[in-house]
Amino acid sequence: MQSEIESKGWDNHEDTFEETLRRELVSSRTEVFLLQEDIKQLTKSYYNLLRIKMETFVDRLRKELERDEGNVKAIYLCSESHPTFGIGHLITADDPEHGKPVGTEVSEERVVSAFEDDISVTISDCAKIFSNWDSLPEQARLVTANMCFQLGMPRLRKFKKTIDACNRGAWLEMASEMRNSKWHKQTTARAERLIKRILDLDQT
Repeated sequence: MQSEIESKGWDNHEDTFEETLRRELVSSRTEVFLLQEDIKQLTKSYYNLLRIKMETFVDRLRKELERDEGNVKAIYLCSESHPTFGIGHLITADDPEHGKPVGTEVSEERVVSAFEDDISVTISDCAKIFSNWDSLPEQARLVTANMCFQLGMPRLRKFKKTIDACNRGAWLEMASEMRNSKWHKQTTARAERLIKRILDLDQT
């Protein structure tokens, strides 16, 4: 009899242990699922925030470049006599506008498309030229992107001292090196506007 009671007691213990384990596993699976959903939502929110920040940055840069480059919905010759349209878009052999005469009209949609392509290249080039470009103060990123858009990566890369000063956050030195350049002599008003913004960083 004692043996039978002990056996039943053990069986009851087993049943209780298994049921408890089952409940714990179910609970754990639920918690893991909820954590996975939380991570998905946080990741989505993070990338949405990055997208909004980038869109805001590009919008500010577009407004600056429209002021510096203009926004012409027709083919014209830039200061260096290269066929251009829109927001300083230099026409290349791959463009449908290639070979068309000066004065040819260009649609707003085409201007926007060309600018988006150009600014994508500019941002990518800045990330290659400057160390941790994404971590620079926004004004430094706007200024360097403006310069890169105007000069192109090959020419901007020659500004070695300017780049080095920027990477170190040495804003006074960077402004001095920007002023001590052929670029400053060629487009003085634009260069001075950008230099002032770099100097302002030294006051923050």
